[in-house]
Amino acid sequence: MAEISFTGNKLLKSINKEWCSKFPYLYLSFINTEGKAVGDWNNSHASVRATKGADELNTTATMNVSTFERRYKDAYGVEVEIKYVKNGRKYRSLGEHNNMTLSEFNKWVKDNGGSEIMTTHPEWFK
Repeated sequence: MAEISFTGNKLLKSINKEWCSKFPYLYLSFINTEGKAVGDWNNSHASVRATKGADELNTTATMNVSTFERRYKDAYGVEVEIKYVKNGRKYRSLGEHNNMTLSEFNKWVKDNGGSEIMTTHPEWFK
Protein backbone atom coordinates (compact mmCIF):
# COMPACT_ATOMS: atom_id res chain seq x y z
CA MET A 1 0.00 0.00 0.00
CA ALA A 2 1.27 3.42 -0.94
CA GLU A 3 0.09 5.35 2.07
CA ILE A 4 0.63 9.07 1.80
CA SER A 5 -0.26 11.48 4.57
CA PHE A 6 -2.19 14.59 3.57
CA THR A 7 -2.09 16.39 6.91
CA GLY A 8 -2.86 20.10 6.89
CA ASN A 9 0.57 21.29 8.00
CA LYS A 10 2.43 19.25 5.38
CA LEU A 11 3.77 21.22 2.43
CA LEU A 12 2.57 20.37 -1.07
CA LYS A 13 6.16 19.69 -2.13
CA SER A 14 6.50 17.11 0.68
CA ILE A 15 3.33 15.35 -0.44
CA ASN A 16 4.56 15.34 -4.03
CA LYS A 17 7.95 14.03 -2.95
CA GLU A 18 6.25 11.08 -1.26
CA TRP A 19 4.04 10.59 -4.32
CA CYS A 20 6.99 10.69 -6.74
CA SER A 21 8.91 8.16 -4.64
CA LYS A 22 6.10 5.70 -5.39
CA PHE A 23 5.16 6.89 -8.89
CA PRO A 24 8.31 8.56 -10.29
CA TYR A 25 6.77 9.66 -13.60
CA LEU A 26 3.67 11.27 -12.06
CA TYR A 27 3.00 14.26 -9.84
CA LEU A 28 -0.03 15.84 -8.21
CA SER A 29 -1.40 19.19 -9.25
CA PHE A 30 -3.47 20.62 -6.42
CA ILE A 31 -6.50 22.73 -7.28
CA ASN A 32 -7.52 25.37 -4.72
CA THR A 33 -11.04 26.30 -3.64
CA GLU A 34 -11.25 28.87 -6.48
CA GLY A 35 -10.61 26.10 -9.02
CA LYS A 36 -7.07 27.24 -9.88
CA ALA A 37 -3.94 25.11 -9.87
CA VAL A 38 -1.57 25.95 -7.01
CA GLY A 39 1.83 26.78 -8.47
CA ASP A 40 3.71 27.30 -5.22
CA TRP A 41 4.42 23.94 -3.60
CA ASN A 42 5.70 25.71 -0.48
CA ASN A 43 2.05 26.17 0.54
CA SER A 44 0.60 23.90 3.18
CA HIS A 45 -2.02 21.33 2.31
CA ALA A 46 -4.42 23.15 4.67
CA SER A 47 -4.19 26.26 2.50
CA VAL A 48 -5.65 24.50 -0.54
CA ARG A 49 -8.16 22.00 0.80
CA ALA A 50 -11.74 22.87 1.66
CA THR A 51 -12.50 20.00 4.06
CA LYS A 52 -10.39 19.75 7.19
CA GLY A 53 -11.60 16.40 8.59
CA ALA A 54 -9.56 13.66 6.88
CA ASP A 55 -5.81 13.44 7.38
CA GLU A 56 -4.88 10.42 5.30
CA LEU A 57 -5.88 9.02 1.98
CA ASN A 58 -4.74 5.48 1.39
CA THR A 59 -3.62 4.71 -2.11
CA THR A 60 -2.43 1.53 -3.73
CA ALA A 61 -0.60 1.00 -6.97
CA THR A 62 -3.68 -0.91 -8.16
CA MET A 63 -6.10 1.99 -7.54
CA ASN A 64 -7.48 3.53 -10.74
CA VAL A 65 -6.54 7.10 -11.64
CA SER A 66 -10.19 8.21 -11.54
CA THR A 67 -10.74 6.48 -8.19
CA PHE A 68 -7.82 8.32 -6.58
CA GLU A 69 -8.94 11.70 -7.94
CA ARG A 70 -12.55 11.10 -6.81
CA ARG A 71 -11.49 9.94 -3.33
CA TYR A 72 -9.27 12.99 -2.93
CA LYS A 73 -12.14 15.32 -3.87
CA ASP A 74 -14.52 13.46 -1.54
CA ALA A 75 -12.03 13.70 1.34
CA TYR A 76 -10.79 17.28 0.89
CA GLY A 77 -13.51 19.10 -1.06
CA VAL A 78 -11.20 20.21 -3.88
CA GLU A 79 -9.79 18.53 -6.94
CA VAL A 80 -6.37 17.11 -7.63
CA GLU A 81 -5.03 16.15 -11.04
CA ILE A 82 -2.43 13.51 -11.76
CA LYS A 83 0.05 14.99 -14.20
CA TYR A 84 3.29 14.13 -15.99
CA VAL A 85 6.04 15.82 -17.98
CA LYS A 86 7.09 14.85 -21.50
CA ASN A 87 9.55 16.78 -23.67
CA GLY A 88 9.47 19.65 -21.19
CA ARG A 89 5.68 20.05 -21.38
CA LYS A 90 3.17 19.29 -18.63
CA TYR A 91 0.23 17.00 -19.34
CA ARG A 92 -2.71 15.88 -17.22
CA SER A 93 -4.36 12.50 -17.12
CA LEU A 94 -7.19 12.24 -19.60
CA GLY A 95 -10.36 10.17 -19.76
CA GLU A 96 -8.45 7.40 -21.53
CA HIS A 97 -6.23 7.07 -18.45
CA ASN A 98 -9.07 6.94 -15.90
CA ASN A 99 -9.36 3.15 -15.91
CA MET A 100 -5.61 2.61 -15.67
CA THR A 101 -4.21 1.82 -12.27
CA LEU A 102 -1.71 4.30 -10.85
CA SER A 103 1.03 1.77 -11.53
CA GLU A 104 -0.13 1.22 -15.13
CA PHE A 105 -0.37 4.96 -15.75
CA ASN A 106 3.12 5.51 -14.31
CA LYS A 107 4.45 2.76 -16.64
CA TRP A 108 2.50 4.16 -19.60
CA VAL A 109 4.09 7.59 -19.08
CA LYS A 110 7.55 6.00 -18.80
CA ASP A 111 7.01 3.89 -21.93
CA ASN A 112 5.75 6.92 -23.87
CA GLY A 113 8.77 9.12 -23.20
CA GLY A 114 7.74 10.80 -19.96
CA SER A 115 10.30 12.22 -17.56
CA GLU A 116 11.08 11.24 -13.99
CA ILE A 117 9.71 14.20 -12.08
CA MET A 118 12.29 14.51 -9.29
CA THR A 119 15.16 14.17 -11.78
CA THR A 120 13.74 16.56 -14.37
CA HIS A 121 12.44 19.17 -11.91
CA PRO A 122 14.42 19.00 -8.67
CA GLU A 123 13.69 22.71 -8.15
CA TRP A 124 10.03 21.86 -7.47
CA PHE A 125 11.08 20.08 -4.28
CA LYS A 126 13.42 22.74 -2.80
